[in-house]
Amino acid sequence: MKSKPVICILLSTYNGEKYLEQQLDSIFAQTFENFILFVRDDGSSDHTTTILNAYQKKYPERMHIIPNPEKKNLGYMASFWVLLSECASADYYAFCDQDDVWLPYKLENAVSLLKEEDQQLPVLYFCNYEYCDADLNPLHPAPAVSMPITLKDVLFYTPAFGFSIVINDTLRQMALSTSSRERLPHDGWVQKIAAACGKILYDPRIAAYYRRHDKAVTASNKQLFSLIHHWLFHDILGSSMKENHYVLDCFAEEYAALLDPDNKRLLTLFTGSSASPLIWAKRLLFRKRLRPSLGGELALRICFFLNRY
Repeated sequence: MKSKPVICILLSTYNGEKYLEQQLDSIFAQTFENFILFVRDDGSSDHTTTILNAYQKKYPERMHIIPNPEKKNLGYMASFWVLLSECASADYYAFCDQDDVWLPYKLENAVSLLKEEDQQLPVLYFCNYEYCDADLNPLHPAPAVSMPITLKDVLFYTPAFGFSIVINDTLRQMALSTSSRERLPHDGWVQKIAAACGKILYDPRIAAYYRRHDKAVTASNKQLFSLIHHWLFHDILGSSMKENHYVLDCFAEEYAALLDPDNKRLLTLFTGSSASPLIWAKRLLFRKRLRPSLGGELALRICFFLNRY
């Protein structure tokens, strides 16, 4: 009889004492129990580590804390890369944030779909979720996702948030083969690999509560005025496009040789210098949508027009 798959859950914490226990309780209430929770604290100054140590004593076989005796604060990107590289080998790996809540069947749903795929390919699963306020009162479901998700769809947008993602071991190995992970968002990076070289699975079943509160840094649930402000000062006038271009250039350097001709041409168009008038025009007049929302697409095209690379 084939053994049950193993999942490594990867949780990075930082000053998360307010909501951490709710998230940990939801993890240990999963109907799929064959997992190990790997946690790395990124130098918290509150009671986060006390909470983690208490849960580790309660679940010694199912929870492992990666030591950080010097309390180094690496930032969320580098902290998750440490988790991905230092956790145990498993069949699947689930990213986890400290302030959300998982519904009991989240991991079970993921395994039910992932196990049907060719494990030689890099495969990424992500679930639907509910936006909630700080007290977990539901606000609205996440926006609908159009499938399939291809490389085009992840060049300037990340359809899946980290906490909703589960990846297979092939995708983990490909991600860790990256020569330098500096300034690379772990969740966006694995989405690019899966979209270009493997497969992305979307599960429309809601399996998590995505808590939004005053300290949240993403713009996903803001009102129209705030979204316009975000697109203007983050994309058009800010550093977002420069950061995105850096990631795309890194991706091209690492994986271009593995791409089919169409994806290779697509990646070539949006990487490197845009000094050529022909390249500038091709980017500006690219026929397909690169972002799902009209406002986000308009902001992106303005960036192309202004050469905000």
